[in-house]
Amino acid sequence: MTPILKWFLAVLPALVALGAVLIPLLVIQPFKAQDEQQLLLVLGFKPWVPVVGVLCVIFSLLQSRRIRRWPAYLLSLLTVVFAGLGFVNVFEIMFHRVDDATFGVASEAKVDGDDMLLTVKLGGEARGYPVRMLAYHHIVNDRVSGVPIVATY
Repeated sequence: MTPILKWFLAVLPALVALGAVLIPLLVIQPFKAQDEQQLLLVLGFKPWVPVVGVLCVIFSLLQSRRIRRWPAYLLSLLTVVFAGLGFVNVFEIMFHRVDDATFGVASEAKVDGDDMLLTVKLGGEARGYPVRMLAYHHIVNDRVSGVPIVATY
């Protein structure tokens, strides 16, 4: 095996593991138009990211053992880090629920005239949740007139 091919095979697992983590993040972006086919492809691939990561780590460790040089071991370490990120659900971190919503007086609210609101009225108390904010966070835990509610979109 040529030295160039050995090093290519040492770099490849790190790139594949990194790509498996980054591609869903690049396709699924809040507040941007998304292509339906790309979204379906990424969501179908997302459950396989940890499996791909583990395979990349195994391949990388075997390759670095074959090369026996510190840069190859460093590439294996990077592959382990990238593969580890595949086990983290980044979207749960990005789209975290809101547990401590703050509200103001409706007449002083900074909401555009064409913004949509999800409204709740219970026992004489009303709340308005901007749909734009709900589209990002997905869940708001709140209390209206002492009643616990979940606002979602």
